[in-house]
Amino acid sequence: MGDPSKYKDLSKNTLLFAISSFGPRIITFLFVPLYTYVLSTEDYGNIDVVSTTAQLLIPVLTLNIQDAILRYALDKDYKSEEVLGAGIRIIGISSLLFAAVLVMIYNLKLFDFDVQHYYYLFFAYFLGVLNNCFSMYLRAKDRVHVLVFCGLSNALLTCLLNILLLLVVQMGVTGYLIANVAGTAVSVLVAFFFGKIWKEIKIRNAGKLLKEMVPYSLPLVLNSLAWWINNASDRYILTYYRGAAENGIYAISYKVPTILAAIQSVFYNAWSITAITKYDKEDMDGFIGNVYSLYSAVSFIVCSVLLLGNIIIAHLLYKGGFFEAWQYVPPLLMGTTMNGIALFEGCLFVAVKKTRAVSITTIAGAIVNTALNFILIPYIGALGAAVSTMLGYSVIWIIRTWQLRKIVKMKTDWINQFVTIGLLLLQTVIALYQKIYWAQIPISILILFLQRRQFFQLVSLIRSKIRGTDNNKDNENC
Repeated sequence: MGDPSKYKDLSKNTLLFAISSFGPRIITFLFVPLYTYVLSTEDYGNIDVVSTTAQLLIPVLTLNIQDAILRYALDKDYKSEEVLGAGIRIIGISSLLFAAVLVMIYNLKLFDFDVQHYYYLFFAYFLGVLNNCFSMYLRAKDRVHVLVFCGLSNALLTCLLNILLLLVVQMGVTGYLIANVAGTAVSVLVAFFFGKIWKEIKIRNAGKLLKEMVPYSLPLVLNSLAWWINNASDRYILTYYRGAAENGIYAISYKVPTILAAIQSVFYNAWSITAITKYDKEDMDGFIGNVYSLYSAVSFIVCSVLLLGNIIIAHLLYKGGFFEAWQYVPPLLMGTTMNGIALFEGCLFVAVKKTRAVSITTIAGAIVNTALNFILIPYIGALGAAVSTMLGYSVIWIIRTWQLRKIVKMKTDWINQFVTIGLLLLQTVIALYQKIYWAQIPISILILFLQRRQFFQLVSLIRSKIRGTDNNKDNENC
């Protein structure tokens, strides 16, 4: 049992993030058949490398200032408008420097990229940084409802442009790039105007604030870099050893784990706020431990169900040469599960400003992942990349779970957690073999049985939210 107000705030934010996050994620998932029909495996592989590079540059060039914006804007000792202004200052300087570097690289012809890829790289970076920055500020100001409109606007425009540019105008790769950049752009504009950011930015005292914010965010650059290595370095290594076509197939296999990642991100975004504002080292009312158990249970059950349905989903989504992507999904699903739980734990480290510890654990996972990529990819290709990713995330979870004892005395059933993870790992192995696919069924049932308490608890919370009730009886079940 915990403080009802804690569950009320968390469930409210979770609902709003669900609406804002699912739009873009679901669009990405539903448009997989279109992408695999219109684009070749090589085209998709090249696009994936450029997109992955943009994701890497965002935390590195901005010193991961967006995370500092959330943490310091939530701190009552600082003025949130000035915190935002300090972040914008970093973003402006980094964007100008990045543009200059791209112009130089293009003129020197250091890479064999089309000019459209350079434009896309810059705008994906610039708009991505602004989107992250505004999102963190709006979360800190408790304007999550604005993020709902951002997410829905992004999804709607991306959807319309995909249909128009890929099917009607048939612009191929160029159409795909334009649709994705335009979707992010409209999200930024909605946040800027409807979130009232345009009249709240205060640049003064930026220098003084940055002296405090940068030491906080700087260790998180290594953390973000290490997360990127865990999530994306395999794309480069796979492309090097096996070519862009196999990387394209591997990249498309991520779309099924995206379903699980979308569900996790909804709750993670809400939890990242609650972990800071409701942190309690002793976990006196069991709130943190209970939320951890709920979050883990959802991750376990959704992962198990997706493993069961993987082949069916593959027949519906993948066209032509992309079908073989099904075999890379099981380890990626398991990796996504471990990644999500590790992110949950990371919020607790951030709540006590132990960002260095967060970075060290992520770096450890990145080292394991990269080493295994070089060992496995030359022999088993994309499957080796998927297994390396799974093991890299698992290492992060193991270390963080061990270190978490020093951060919070979390009340949860660890034996249940470990047994469920063992069963899920067994199901992952079985899911790699089509001939014994049916053997997953009893394992899935057993996982659901072990997580039955959290499952019914979650159903109760959802029902009470739909009915618009927040009575004490429902919260006592927590």
